[in-house]
Amino acid sequence: MALRNDILMRVCVSHFLSAWNSRIFEYSAVLFLASIFPGTLLPPSVYALWRALSAMFLAPAMGRQVDRTNRLVVVRRSIVFQRAAVACSCALFVAMILLSVGAASTSILIKAGFIAILSAFACVEKLASIMNTVSVERDWVVVIAGSSSEDLQRLNSIMRRIDLFCKMAGPLAISFLIGFTVLGSVWALLFLNVASVFIEYFTIARVYKIVPALATRNGAVERDESSDVQEVGLLASDNDDGTTSPASTSPLSTYIYHELFLPSFALSFLYFTVLNFGGQFVTYLLAVGYSPSAIGVLRTVSVLFELSATWAAPIVMKQIGAVRGGMWFINWQAICCIAAAVAIYHSGSPSADDAPVQSTDKFLFVFASKATAAAIFAVVCSRVGLWGFDLCAQILIQEGVEAESRTSFSSVESSFQNFFELLSFASTIIFDKPAVFAVPALLSTNSVVIAAILFAIYARRVRKHLLHLPSMRGWFGFKTTTVAQNTVIQQELNDEV
Repeated sequence: MALRNDILMRVCVSHFLSAWNSRIFEYSAVLFLASIFPGTLLPPSVYALWRALSAMFLAPAMGRQVDRTNRLVVVRRSIVFQRAAVACSCALFVAMILLSVGAASTSILIKAGFIAILSAFACVEKLASIMNTVSVERDWVVVIAGSSSEDLQRLNSIMRRIDLFCKMAGPLAISFLIGFTVLGSVWALLFLNVASVFIEYFTIARVYKIVPALATRNGAVERDESSDVQEVGLLASDNDDGTTSPASTSPLSTYIYHELFLPSFALSFLYFTVLNFGGQFVTYLLAVGYSPSAIGVLRTVSVLFELSATWAAPIVMKQIGAVRGGMWFINWQAICCIAAAVAIYHSGSPSADDAPVQSTDKFLFVFASKATAAAIFAVVCSRVGLWGFDLCAQILIQEGVEAESRTSFSSVESSFQNFFELLSFASTIIFDKPAVFAVPALLSTNSVVIAAILFAIYARRVRKHLLHLPSMRGWFGFKTTTVAQNTVIQQELNDEV
């Protein structure tokens, strides 16, 4: 049965509002902190560190909550908690701006207190976001697509495009607004969250009513609850005879011993990075002389490259399969990240005293050096590899993980993702000056290389080899394969897809 357009439209509207508000808040919070505390990476890094810590330790609990609770109730709770946390954070940002908390005369205890409260709200927002992501992107879309792999790929690609559009347009809009008024942009963020929460709340409810399959797991939920009673954190439960039963296996054990552990873990490794247009790289670019408007435009270009991957990945997977396509994408990302790290290493210190560069250039872009420009170009190009690999790995996981293990697998995966994201923030807390940003960049490159190695091990295990030169020549138009070789290639595609 083909995916109905009305269902697709409502899923897209709900996901757009969720992604739009989440992306704007994630990006603007860093800019707010950078404007309140100029010249240092420490406050944004501490803020993001606690946010990642909460996700790392509590993501499995969010997964169990998704398993235990009615699907609609879970998503609605995630919406309300996300929006409430953002509203409270906006109130704090307004207070910090009006009270000039970042001034040198302000007590260190007051600064620490504000950052601590902001971090607490960020933790709530992050956990609610994980609940929403695990529920909708890893459970709802699989149920809605049913047995159709084509519909599942279509849903995944459309939702990624929505994510990336919001990642592009939202931060770009808020960057230009912050260029005029920081305080006004905080109020605008608050208004957007309040205005959209009701639409998102009722739109997702309509999807739940239209798709009866979303309401048909009550029995599974009751069984999950009975087994969850025996779990403590991620530890396994034992039977009376001392053996561990499959039904009571811990989420961590299910994840580690699953055949798709390596692709998932490789994807998680990619979260240890500062080579993206996230908080750390944005703060670095601000320090070397880029304006918020310039960074917003560069981020937009980066997202356009990322969007191209959402069209390229399905084509590549159709031609050569998800496993081989994942190999191509992740190796491309590794090459680009190596180039970016080398360029940042050779760019040198942005200024003698690590203070933001004050430029008199009248144009939008201020290139502190050719090396910095090269690093930005390499980072932008690497995003094609990242999102192409993400889609390939996601298809493998969605189709390969059993329905009863889907949410627990995804929640533990999210925990590892946040662990590696936490390491990236820790790297800029330890190396908090823009002059030594090359160190976190080199560490990020290492994580991408390790991810590529892990996925290569999985690919070798599944395909029995890493390169298939006859099929590669055929893909590029050189008709050199025999009938027997074509049969082998088709069998590989069937196994992978």
